[in-house]
Amino acid sequence: MDWLKMLGTTERPMQDDWLHEGSRTKEFFTSRKRMSMRPGDRVAYYATGLGSVFALGTVTSFAYQRPDESDEGFDWRADVDLDDASREFIHEGVPLEVGSVDGRDLRGSIKQQSHIKLTPAEFGAIEKALERREQ
Repeated sequence: MDWLKMLGTTERPMQDDWLHEGSRTKEFFTSRKRMSMRPGDRVAYYATGLGSVFALGTVTSFAYQRPDESDEGFDWRADVDLDDASREFIHEGVPLEVGSVDGRDLRGSIKQQSHIKLTPAEFGAIEKALERREQ
């Protein structure tokens, strides 16, 4: 299964050098709600408010509860292994619209959601765009 995972909010967008933001790491992502992702699923990171897809990875764990040390309401965590197409800076990503290939507006679909399922064609379009951006 392929997923688009929203990170940040319109009120608190992620900073461009996202790996140096608070306790953020390449090894996991968090959510307020339990996610139905499973090990082996692929995930694309989308920076809310910035409109950029900037990282791809493979989920390596089921979602599990963890202590919310920063008291932000992000109680659920899933581990991930990000791949080489992932960007160090959000501005190096690609617009979300590149994944809108099957007639679905991904920007409209992700509103008010922490994550959505992607079709193989949608994920593939994002993956190809990130790879092209790399060259």
